Amino acid sequence: MNTRIKKGLTTAFTAFSALMLLAALPTGCSREKTATPEETAQANNLAGKEHYDKGVQLQVKGQLDEAIKEYEASVQANPNVAEVYNNLGFVYFDKGDFAKSMENQKKAIELNPKLANAYYGLALTLEKSNDTAGAIESWKQFASLSQPHSKWWMKAQERIQELDPKKKH
Repeated sequence: MNTRIKKGLTTAFTAFSALMLLAALPTGCSREKTATPEETAQANNLAGKEHYDKGVQLQVKGQLDEAIKEYEASVQANPNVAEVYNNLGFVYFDKGDFAKSMENQKKAIELNPKLANAYYGLALTLEKSNDTAGAIESWKQFASLSQPHSKWWMKAQERIQELDPKKKH
């Protein structure tokens, strides 16, 4: 091989190696682009929504353990979304874990006291846990947030009537 060509290839290889080494080195703070708090929040919201959507799909299919994993990933990305805790509560209810169901429904209510569905889930869980007074109160809260005389409002009224010993004849 020609010495000139060999020297050129060696120089090119050395330059390429140096570039690769530089690319692998961490850069100083002045060179790094850091995400703004708004950009970070948007990324977390997007990641949380993707996991939430997957969780819903898995829950509908009855794949409860997989749904829990997706909802928990959603909570990790964005821990302030009441609907995620609400759905987690329903998954745990379906699995028969009433303590975790109750915990998640209460967290949903803490984050959004106007989330009717969380009171519905809490009422069901309290019934299964034999807390009749708590269930009645949750049914009343649910009814107060529901469209009057709707199917779900009527269901709440029926449950209150059935559970409340003062209203039984």
